[in-house]
Amino acid sequence: PTFTFLTRRPYDPPSWAAHLNPLPSHVISLGHLPTPIHKWNLPNLPNNTEVYLKRDDLSGMQLSGNKVRKLEFLLAEALATGADSVITIGGIQSNHCRATAVAAKYLNLDCHLILRTSKALVDKDPGLTGNLLVERLVGAHVNLVSKEEYAAVGSVALTNILMEKLLSEGRKPYVIPVGGSNSLGTWGYIEAIREIDEQVRKFGEGLKFDDIVVACGSGGTIAGLSLGSWLSKSGAKV
Repeated sequence: PTFTFLTRRPYDPPSWAAHLNPLPSHVISLGHLPTPIHKWNLPNLPNNTEVYLKRDDLSGMQLSGNKVRKLEFLLAEALATGADSVITIGGIQSNHCRATAVAAKYLNLDCHLILRTSKALVDKDPGLTGNLLVERLVGAHVNLVSKEEYAAVGSVALTNILMEKLLSEGRKPYVIPVGGSNSLGTWGYIEAIREIDEQVRKFGEGLKFDDIVVACGSGGTIAGLSLGSWLSKSGAKV
């Protein structure tokens, strides 16, 4: 099924995941889902081998990529808690931070980003290059930390310090971890397995994915895919 953009609705989990606890209460439509699956005609493949691409790069424009699926659950919870702002953290050109900033703007939430950069650049204006341009266009508040401080203090402590500051100002912040990777964000890719299963059924008899190959950063995507594949008994190794 398709849902209206920015619609927040009660979440109905796949039957094979309904026993998990806690279940997300709501989800909000941020991505252009389902994303298509395209056959990739690579040369010199072994016999009886086919490769397909799950095009999550087409999940949106400024919101494109895997982060959208996680944010659909995370920002639904942010709204449910009455948050007026979100905090997240990542590298200076973090795609997750860009996606969070854009999604927050859509939802009228202030966005505070903690971005990791070199010690030489931490006290300088970061400029308007790459994802920073998008983040600044949507009005995100950019806070720079050095890689050394990030390593010494840690992402959780850094976001907590900023959270306490905003709380002292009477704000209601909601903290999203690096990459949107926590138990709630993982549901984005548990749900993606249901989406893939539904698409495979529409392809007809004979198509069955044996392996799912994915790049891994903060780990939330691969956790959701692995759990979803196992619970759904799809048989695909991640």
